[in-house]
Amino acid sequence: MNRLESHSKRLMLFFIAILLPVLVAGCGNWKGANGSAPTVSSTAPVNNDTDVPTNRKISATFSEAMAPVTISAATFTVTGPGTTPVAGSVSYDGVTATFTPTPTATLAASTKFTATITTGAKNLAGSSLAGNYVWTFTTGTSADTTPPTVTSTGAANGATGLPVNRASTAVFSEAMDPATINSTTYTVTSGSPATPVSGTVTYAGTTATFKPAALLAAGTTYTSTITTVAKDLAGNALASNYVWNWTTGATQDTIRPTVIGTGAYGATGATSGATGLPINRASSATFSEAMDPLTITTATFTMAGPGATPVSGTVTHTDTTATFTPLSPLAVSTTYTSTITTGVKDLAGNALANNYVWSWTTGAAPDSTPPTVISTIPANAATGAAVGANITATFSEAMNTLTVTTATFSLKQGATPVSGAVTYAGTTATFNPTSDLTANTTYTATIAAGTNGVKDLAGNALASDYVWSFTTAAGFPVGQATVPLGTSARFAILSNSAITNIPTSAIVGDVGVSPGARSSIAGLTIPEVTMGAIYAADDAAPVPAMLIAAKSDAEVAFLNANAAVRGTPTPISGNINGLTLVPGLYESGSSIEISPGGFLYLDAGGNANAVFIIRSATSITTSATSEVVLAGGAQAANIYWTAGSAITLGTNSKMKGTLIAGTSISLLTGSRLDGRALIQGAAAGQVSLDHSTVVKP
Repeated sequence: MNRLESHSKRLMLFFIAILLPVLVAGCGNWKGANGSAPTVSSTAPVNNDTDVPTNRKISATFSEAMAPVTISAATFTVTGPGTTPVAGSVSYDGVTATFTPTPTATLAASTKFTATITTGAKNLAGSSLAGNYVWTFTTGTSADTTPPTVTSTGAANGATGLPVNRASTAVFSEAMDPATINSTTYTVTSGSPATPVSGTVTYAGTTATFKPAALLAAGTTYTSTITTVAKDLAGNALASNYVWNWTTGATQDTIRPTVIGTGAYGATGATSGATGLPINRASSATFSEAMDPLTITTATFTMAGPGATPVSGTVTHTDTTATFTPLSPLAVSTTYTSTITTGVKDLAGNALANNYVWSWTTGAAPDSTPPTVISTIPANAATGAAVGANITATFSEAMNTLTVTTATFSLKQGATPVSGAVTYAGTTATFNPTSDLTANTTYTATIAAGTNGVKDLAGNALASDYVWSFTTAAGFPVGQATVPLGTSARFAILSNSAITNIPTSAIVGDVGVSPGARSSIAGLTIPEVTMGAIYAADDAAPVPAMLIAAKSDAEVAFLNANAAVRGTPTPISGNINGLTLVPGLYESGSSIEISPGGFLYLDAGGNANAVFIIRSATSITTSATSEVVLAGGAQAANIYWTAGSAITLGTNSKMKGTLIAGTSISLLTGSRLDGRALIQGAAAGQVSLDHSTVVKP
């Protein structure tokens, strides 16, 4: 019996020593690890950073969860001149390791330090880093005593119709101490008294994410709060709790995100195959919507040179933009390939459908030209600026999104800072004040330069601070006179040649086509139309006369909205994402658009009768998942959009107001219009729908 027990014990020891590691590795592969080495996605400070505060902790964010026992003072070290070790402790939270010098605030000033993560650091499957990860930084002469701020949130304050399965996010002005970002400091509540929402909080880079444990309730207002316990890496806390509200819609987000643009190797607008690009600029990609920061890593966003040789670098992410920054300049006149894999996901957990791949070729020189500010709204010394408007600055080139924050784009009234959020799209930064500005008051806006200022994708900073001032108007504008719609007001949709529909759509109000016949209405059935009927020019009298009159009234409305007698419009153009417009007349001599996932705010200032008229000489486009948000009592019935040619509402976008287009109106998949879709002019085209919703005000 004893011999049998001894044999059994030997078999058990054999199993533990030999077979169990194999099974564990196999489980790791089954989970998706595939035995691949983890990587460091980003660091704070970044490689070669200068003027680093002497009291700052050092952190590294990994591409995946690591085995905490392998993240220690033995695997994460910091050394000074002559490889002198810096005494400190190491902690690990989520996917981020943090080195805290001991005692704190004792890094030597004006000194170069080297941080190292060794191959002793392993992921949960037991795979080590492929090699030691090493980066350097140089301290400045002072400590950091500036409180961090929340720069932007995934759902803007006051946003409506958000998916019930979407996570909530907040982007900070700088890297935070991950130990202070948790379910105690980042909460979501609903109702009164406030009822906590169960969920988990994660942190990566500069973004905190609250992921609800279950689907949110439809049509419900929620409040997100980040408390003053949240601190940056120097121990500075938020100056006050940051609170924002948002309201869910009725559906889940099941739409896969897409890559809608790349900077090639940092060249704005460059496409795959671009040549002669600077050898020192970061590569960026813009998504169709806000993404889950935990999925944007050096494992899912890669760069490779000839022979598929990997390029070492870091990956950062804010909202809809991901950036890959090589650790050293690339080779001259060489072709490189970037890949974003299906491992990246949006805030609802939807992944890319396919890997996104693009290539480019470098030139022979680095980019050493500082960026500049080429225009602002309001302009310098402007008077009569709207108290509800945003402040924007457009740069000469694409900027590093991580550097465009409330720390580098500020607004003051005298010496008093104005609170607000900062967003960045294309080449334009927008400061959105938390509340309306004070009437008849002078404000000063500043874009910071230097080491801690805004920088382009090659790391070049503004040569000097860009400062401008403006004075607000004496009061909130009353807007324009209303646009007379006449008999066309009864219609939710009034087309010219045809109406096409991919079922099932939902329309509240009358639908008509003239001079098109009933046969030109395709795919739209009577059950899809409520509180109205479908009319066509070949219906029995008196319908034709009614349609002719309505079409004529729609044209009159178009001419009225564009009449010179309405006065001088406020100029707008291009991407108007992030702007807040107050009642009044706005016009673009070219096309206007709202970028993917973006917001345009229309603030009536408490006047429910205030009128907004927004005109484009050519086209108007709202991109996928974008939204027009009404504030201050603004009403869809008092908003008018006119376009010389086409108006297109992007997939799952939300539009407010009456649309009067010269040629066609297209509502793409899942889009919603709280307003009217009217075609004017005898030569105009059709209205097309795709699982869309139109609700007449």
